Amino acid sequence: MSNGDAWFFIGLGLVLAVPFPFALIMLVRTHARRRTWTHVTGTVTSVRTKRRNDGETRTTVHYRYTDALGQQRSGTDTPWFRAPSRKSDIAVVYDPDNPDRSEAASTTWLNVLFPITVVLLALGVWSLVAGLQSLTQ
Repeated sequence: MSNGDAWFFIGLGLVLAVPFPFALIMLVRTHARRRTWTHVTGTVTSVRTKRRNDGETRTTVHYRYTDALGQQRSGTDTPWFRAPSRKSDIAVVYDPDNPDRSEAASTTWLNVLFPITVVLLALGVWSLVAGLQSLTQ
């Protein structure tokens, strides 16, 4: 392998490995919220899908829930995959110190995103090691 190829593999390895720390931080923060925030059942009040000028669509789910003091609260979520239907129940977590701060408790995005970033990390480490070994020979 030439030095140019080795540097390519090193650069590729770094590019592939970079998303992993960010995904790990998101995972840790999400699990911390799931552990410390209050879990309730919310009701979907509306589901709106808008088509943007570039042809992509964006779905926003509006929901409402009742906090521990009996106060009605509302929130929004942008699902990555299948949106729930109107009037359906969804799992919601909210910050007990600031009950207006909430999120849908779906972890589908983590179940897809994190394994992908682990695979990218493995490929990145392999590429980085291959490039470094080539340079040291």
